[in-house]
Amino acid sequence: MRVELFEVHFNNSNSIYIGGQTVSGKVVVKLSKATWIDSIDIKFTGRAKSKWDVSNGDSSKQYKATEVYIDSEHHLYRCRGENDLQPAGLHMYPFDFTLPPDVPSSFEGRRGFVRYLCVVTLDRGWKGVLQIEQDLTVIRHLDLNQVHNAGLPQNLEREEVYEGCCCDSGDVSAYLQLPKSGYVPGEPLNYNLVVYNKATSSICGLVMNLIQTVRYTGYSDSLFSSGNPKYHDKVNSWTLMQADDEIAPGKTATYSTHCVIPAVAPSLLEGCNIIDINYELHVEVPVGWRTIQMCCAMFIGTIPLRQTRTTSTAPTIEEPVADSGLPPVSRHNFDLPPSYEECVFGRMESQELEPGEDVDDDDDDVSAARGAAGSSSATASRRSRLHRLPSYPYYSFESPSNSTAALATPVTTAHSVAGHTNSSATTSTALSSNSYPDPPPLPQGDHQGYMPLPIMEQPTYTSLPPPPSYESLGLNG
Repeated sequence: MRVELFEVHFNNSNSIYIGGQTVSGKVVVKLSKATWIDSIDIKFTGRAKSKWDVSNGDSSKQYKATEVYIDSEHHLYRCRGENDLQPAGLHMYPFDFTLPPDVPSSFEGRRGFVRYLCVVTLDRGWKGVLQIEQDLTVIRHLDLNQVHNAGLPQNLEREEVYEGCCCDSGDVSAYLQLPKSGYVPGEPLNYNLVVYNKATSSICGLVMNLIQTVRYTGYSDSLFSSGNPKYHDKVNSWTLMQADDEIAPGKTATYSTHCVIPAVAPSLLEGCNIIDINYELHVEVPVGWRTIQMCCAMFIGTIPLRQTRTTSTAPTIEEPVADSGLPPVSRHNFDLPPSYEECVFGRMESQELEPGEDVDDDDDDVSAARGAAGSSSATASRRSRLHRLPSYPYYSFESPSNSTAALATPVTTAHSVAGHTNSSATTSTALSSNSYPDPPPLPQGDHQGYMPLPIMEQPTYTSLPPPPSYESLGLNG
């Protein structure tokens, strides 16, 4: 074996780049003896692809689409004649390539992807071709300061009247407050969640999820196709908070804490026209055979809000700012570069994939990575292709905890409910269909290093909005 080493090294060790940056490095070749090499080429590619099948009885129709962002090839070495041998030893071939500034962020999904690759080819003529590939992660920043409504607070309220078997019945109300709508991975999501149990049975299993809805666009190449785009929604869920404590009849549970936004792709996936990403926060409170569901739109960016935007109801600078009742947002030096974390949804999806199910199973652009010594088997190459997981900016905030998913413990208070009395309660307040007790006071603590939130509207307990429509969320696809 004359080629003992054939590798590509990037000056940026984590291979993560921002659109507009220069990708630089060197190709390293080690020869055991003088060897004739025809050429060494390096190619940078970037593209998006979507693909899925729709079955209809015995037949199926395939929808797919492709966008190309980068397709650039460079010559690192060219042979000047038959007697032009590369001497034995270590050889380095430097390269650099500037990424376009407006390319979309890397993304891996079950029905599509945005991928950036560096492929190096060493041509030895009749002795064959050696080829290696290296994945690049490209980030297109989404500045939350430029996103409309990202700084606006969220106030949600829902009530469910339930009638169960064995004469179980009653009302359950839930109220959720968020200080804003835009977050970055690693940022604490402060929330205030209050659940009033006026039913005659306990509530257990409250959960808060971050919902990612990915919409893929594709076209059919069928002869009878209309040529119009078709859409396919894929929904992923990540648990932010789970409360397994029971909320007994006549009790009120208050969850006033925070959870951490995980590493996920930015909203919208700007620059890509065939893949769109949106996020929502879902809170589910099981009530008998039903479930109270509250949801609100979320924006996940790569550059955090520098200051919280205020609504027209916020006080002026001369007026005192009232306590919002939520844990304040931590201060952070946003000028410091963030770290990078692997996408949590990518990790989940890669575990689901089976051999032959990769969305890119017909990709002819590049060969699987293989070294000159032949150390990578076909199985290993296949596995490496299934686990291309991009990493995204992940900020480190000053917060009491860095856990991604929290097991919440509520602060409970007891009240009397018609037909049920809690003897352990030291004080009780009568509940009626038009009257609710004030939420328990939030725990006070040392918030040194935090900045206060703007005033937020308190929930109106006497008027409840109609249930939202979930068809528009893409949860039925």
